Amino acid sequence: MTDKNGTHQQRRAALFPKTPATATSLCPFRGPNIAIVPVRYALDRSRYDVDPTQLKPLPKDGQWARLPTLKTRSYTLRQLCDGYVYVFDETAGTLHEYAASASDGHLSRIVWSDAHIGNDQRTGADEGQPFLLYPREHRLHIAFSPMQWTWRMCEHMRSHAPSRTLWMKALDLASYCLTMAEPDTLPLDRIAEAVADIDKDRVVDDGRFADSAIPTACPLSEDDESHPLWTPLGADVFWQGSVYDQDSSLVIALDDPLAVFNDLGMQLAADQAAFREWQSAHEHKIQIAQTVATLCGAESEAEKLPASVRGDALRTHQYLSEVEAYFEQCDFEEAQIGSNTVPGGLLLLPDVFKSPDMRRAIQARYGSAPTDEGAQAWKDRHKWRREVDLSSARQYLLQHLPTGNKRLQQVRDTQQDFRLWATHIGSEPLKLFIDTTHPKTLLYLQTIMLNLQIIYAQDNAATNWLAEQEANT
Repeated sequence: MTDKNGTHQQRRAALFPKTPATATSLCPFRGPNIAIVPVRYALDRSRYDVDPTQLKPLPKDGQWARLPTLKTRSYTLRQLCDGYVYVFDETAGTLHEYAASASDGHLSRIVWSDAHIGNDQRTGADEGQPFLLYPREHRLHIAFSPMQWTWRMCEHMRSHAPSRTLWMKALDLASYCLTMAEPDTLPLDRIAEAVADIDKDRVVDDGRFADSAIPTACPLSEDDESHPLWTPLGADVFWQGSVYDQDSSLVIALDDPLAVFNDLGMQLAADQAAFREWQSAHEHKIQIAQTVATLCGAESEAEKLPASVRGDALRTHQYLSEVEAYFEQCDFEEAQIGSNTVPGGLLLLPDVFKSPDMRRAIQARYGSAPTDEGAQAWKDRHKWRREVDLSSARQYLLQHLPTGNKRLQQVRDTQQDFRLWATHIGSEPLKLFIDTTHPKTLLYLQTIMLNLQIIYAQDNAATNWLAEQEANT
């Protein structure tokens, strides 16, 4: 357990600069080194969050990564989870490895010795600090990985500049000192403005991201030996009070595509559960109500419906409900005419004849009026309507279909985002820093993909799409 609220010393340092007073009017980038706080691109709060409206979108004045535009979620920045940060110093020609701890926010350098050479598991990290520190004239490439790189991956990234350019984030510190506007960066003093799980001054434990694959509170687990991923909330003073000079420090956003994919999977599972819950409560009754409406109500064949309602189940039922009310009014008026025996008596009942106004209203609202053929079909079904409650059936459809349609559409929209992100990730494991020749990292990737496939493949269309992707790889 740690306290990323910030210690008293960090809070004091965040308020009062550590630089000498004589230097406060000078350029903040006079020091030899720049402090770098890495965070990750992530999805902002979902519709299932405790407060879905409290979003922290990527600042509009930043130069952010071009990520796929999703229908159901927006992007934000979040703290790194447990994993590893890799920095290739292009100026010095060196590759550095850091263990990232979500619990205390520290980045601990694993200094390679002769014993580490060739090993896929490397330990011996120092106590670390909540930032990286590099000379202000150097050019860097930085990446985050939830799994430790194998030695083969380290050698590949160290010796292949094109791979570093494609898969790691470039950071020219000398250029940043001039512009303070390099891609994927922003000044450290804006960290609480941009990072969704970092708060201003003090942590506000509000339950955000509880439905994320990496929540902000430790998940309850029945297995005492399991170690579920989670990243505690933090306050900006924790980072601002740790660096030597806040004004010359920066935040850089790194990619974590599998975490985004997992979050979309979590949302899809929640959408499917919500739709199944609706189905369990209403689907059978909906089917009965639809059967009653089809057999006993106004004609509902697609070719006999106005173009304005075709393909829209809810609007179709609204239209049919109004048409049925019109036909019932016509039946009532005919009955009144047939039963009235007083000469001129109907002239005393002007409110009885509402059907012309109802017909004009239907014509104006939907673009067509009920036909004589439709009226005759309505009369022919009179004997069936005596055995059922058509009005209640139609009302049940109008009341419960919108919720079902909404939940089904949510499933489809999330499935679309899922496919879009899968296409964005692609099929190259090295892009994800996964070495498939190593059993541990291969199993890690296979487990994630299997779980996501199980969540996604809940209908025929989804299963067919997965089959197409497999055939094309």
